[in-house]
Amino acid sequence: MTKTFKKTRLALLTGLTLSASLLSSAAFAEFSGEVSLTNDYRFRGVSQTAGDVALQAGVDWSADNGFFVGAWGSNVDFDEEGYEGPELEIDVYVGYWGEISDDASWDVTLYRYNYPGDSDLDYLEASVGFDFYGARAAYWYTNDYSGTDLDLHYVDLNYSWGFAENWSLDFHYGYNFGDALDDGEGFDSYSDYSVGISTEFNGFGISLAYLDTDLSGDQEVEDGVYKTKATALLALSYSF
Repeated sequence: MTKTFKKTRLALLTGLTLSASLLSSAAFAEFSGEVSLTNDYRFRGVSQTAGDVALQAGVDWSADNGFFVGAWGSNVDFDEEGYEGPELEIDVYVGYWGEISDDASWDVTLYRYNYPGDSDLDYLEASVGFDFYGARAAYWYTNDYSGTDLDLHYVDLNYSWGFAENWSLDFHYGYNFGDALDDGEGFDSYSDYSVGISTEFNGFGISLAYLDTDLSGDQEVEDGVYKTKATALLALSYSF
């Protein structure tokens, strides 16, 4: 893998405005947030902190009519020889959620990924997702990955099985493809996957997962910046 794989999570929607219908629901709005600490920040299988610890926090505002907005941030580390990258990722998103039945729902979301200190990496991404009976499927698309004018697609499948009260087994599979990989990273596509266990009590959460990709040989990064080698991810969080 080349060392230009600069990736992140959500980000700043400059000049974000809310529709009148969203504002009219302010009385029924719900705020929530989370802070977490993890031994590595992996995004679609690729480390954003050179394999080191990440402190992350996010806040979300959702209206009774289905609209929601939020922000999320984390430290990052993209430093390489001759390049001093940003140290922070700040993301903002806006979207709409709808219910199909008691066990199924859908959502559409627009994200803006921002990297203070290197705005050339900033970009927009859109997603559409479906939740049904504990499973989630989503498709993500950007036509300007990390400011390269190249498209990137991502499809992921997730399932959480609650095997005991407040305990679940969590499964994830994701598939990455697009010109940003073909032309920018030098390979056609790759998959990332994980399996883990998680629990929560009184707002506190803990999760442990095994994460890996199908990258191998010269395309696998064993350590440091953009690490993709298999790892155990431990995360501690508090929700409010």
